[in-house]
Amino acid sequence: MTQNQIPGLSVAVVQEGEPVLVKGYGLANVEHSVSATEHTVYEIASVGKTFTATAIMMLVEQGIISLEDAIADYLDHLPLTWQNVTIGHILSHQSGIPSYTDAPNYWEITHLNLSKSEILALVTHLPLKFQPGEFSAYDNTGYYLLGLILEKVTGQFYGDLLQERIFAPLGMNATLMNDPKNIVPHRAAGYRLPNSKLVNKPYYSPSVTYSAGGQLSSVEDMVKWEQALCGETLLKQSTLDLMWTPHFSNQGDDWEKLRYVAGLGWWVFNYGDRRVVGHNGSILGFASNITRFLDDKITVILLCNLDKISRPDAIAKKIAEYYCPVLKKLVHAGKNN
Repeated sequence: MTQNQIPGLSVAVVQEGEPVLVKGYGLANVEHSVSATEHTVYEIASVGKTFTATAIMMLVEQGIISLEDAIADYLDHLPLTWQNVTIGHILSHQSGIPSYTDAPNYWEITHLNLSKSEILALVTHLPLKFQPGEFSAYDNTGYYLLGLILEKVTGQFYGDLLQERIFAPLGMNATLMNDPKNIVPHRAAGYRLPNSKLVNKPYYSPSVTYSAGGQLSSVEDMVKWEQALCGETLLKQSTLDLMWTPHFSNQGDDWEKLRYVAGLGWWVFNYGDRRVVGHNGSILGFASNITRFLDDKITVILLCNLDKISRPDAIAKKIAEYYCPVLKKLVHAGKNN
């Protein structure tokens, strides 16, 4: 934390389904000298994609939708080039749809409260980056579309759906969709570090995150999420195994080159014969990670209020090594947002 000038950091370590460390370090709010704790609520950014994927897979298990279904079966007025994109393509980042966060004018609009159609309009006129299934490329647009599909199929708002089907059943009482105007107990302030000087993060509209990573949570709540994954609470083990299996594109060599490949809503890391899955999150003012060393039955969850941390997964692995020294021998390269 000192090296990286991280103001506040909350960590959870879960071994064999039981928390062995759930603690905060540093400051959740620098201006008011508020300590970070296990209750501190952070913006978790793309770690929230694991919630979106789980909600989708719950509907798949129920037979309501299929991974092979075209997104055009559920959403109207899509570009013609998107017609062959399936739900499975999106979950595994193989849709070829350009990510709206890569649009040239994206940073000019992040302070605006836009409609969902206005967000999608950032990329609907652009060509596909590749044909669906051919390669893999990180795609926030696809996960935005999954939120719209969930709303269309269930008739519920995305946030209400997560609340009813995931957060409330698991007792994740501090986990909710971010709205900066709401009063949220224990909310951390987010920080940036331009020229090594700590500053408050600027306003970032929740309309640009939505189902691609617009959630707030605490490590205390994320332990409950981890325990649900360990205990097959929401999904069958066979479904979880499918989500944690590499889904290789037709042409990509990500496994050897990048040393990670997408599963369904999770990233699968190439650590030799060891099964390791996880997800990073990065947003203005915050960075987050969950890394699950499946064979070693240890999971590290890390939430912090500085966005400069490009590899929170690397910090998570270091923490895991304290509890499971054999992990020091594992070498991995790559970054997953």
